[in-house]
Formats: sequence, structure tokens, C-alpha cells
Amino acid sequence: MTPPPQDRTPRKLTDMSELKALTHPIRLRLLYALRANKSMTATQLGDLVDESPASVSYHLRKLAEHGFVKEVENGSDKRQRWWSEANENGFSWSENDFADSPESLQVAKASKDSWLAHQWSRLRNFDRTSESWGPEWVSAAFSTDNVLRLTASETAEMDVELRAVVDRWRRHGEAATSGDREHVMVLMHGFPTTP
Repeated sequence: MTPPPQDRTPRKLTDMSELKALTHPIRLRLLYALRANKSMTATQLGDLVDESPASVSYHLRKLAEHGFVKEVENGSDKRQRWWSEANENGFSWSENDFADSPESLQVAKASKDSWLAHQWSRLRNFDRTSESWGPEWVSAAFSTDNVLRLTASETAEMDVELRAVVDRWRRHGEAATSGDREHVMVLMHGFPTTP
């Protein structure tokens, strides 16, 4: 199995307080907004997530306390505070790292539930409004599921390969200057199941 490129390794979360900071739905929306738009002010983020700048500032400070976002310079505009995601490689966690106590495990599960709810709400929203994107985007959007027979190590290897494919397309999109581009969310999950 080939490890992910060193520069694309997500930050590994192992502290329960970090996960607690991620369970708030507004904070998840702010993280996704910064991931998509690179840097924004609290006012811009507030407009995007339909929250007041004061509320957004509070949540940004909470995210910054745990190293998820950071203040950044933005040219000559010194009057406003600009924010970006602190680690463009993202982050990950495993329930195994929180199995030492029932409370820690419960927080890990609640954090994952929050992320999944957010991701699936985005997919449901696209399904409800797909016609507004036009026929080209409706045809391009995809959903797929498969049931494979793999070992745990093969599943981990597939994860590395899929992440490499997504990373290649991420770099392509960032470098491209032509075309009618939109933000595209790609959800991948691999887990054992009983048929």
C-alpha cells in the first residue's frame, strides 16, 4: 500500500475538545465555506451561511482555538479580519483513538454524526434544486454505491488510491482558468457491512 503524498496528509485529531468544537452545525458550514473560498471575512461568511457577523466571529474564534481556522493577511485591506482554513489538507479521526472512555467515544460518534448530517443535507439540497443548476450539471452529477469483498488492509489501500484521484482533480481545478466551474462536493465512504 502506498501512503498518501506527505504534503496531503490530513491532521490527525486525538483530543476530545477538538471534536467537540466540530459538532456545531454553523462551524461545519464555516469550515466548508473557507475550504471552498480560501479566505473570507466574518461578514462575507455571515452572508454565505445566513448568520450575523458577531455569531460568525464567535464560531471562528472557537475554531481557531483548536487550530481549524486562522487569521490571514489579505492584501492592503487591514480594516477587516480575514480567515482561512488552517490546514488545507483537512483532518481526520478514528473512533479507535477515543475508545479509552465512553465519554470520548460518544463525542467521536457525535462529531461524525454532525459531519454526515451536514454532507447528506448538501446532497439532499442538490436533489431538491437540481433543475436550477441546468441540464449539464444534472447530467454530470453522480452517485454510486458498490458492495465489494475486501480485507481491512485492502479497504485502507483503496482509500489511499481514491484520495489520490480526488487530489489530482483538486489540483487540476485550482490550476484551471477556463470553463464554467462550480464547487463540487465528492463524498466517499468505505465501511464493512452485512448484506
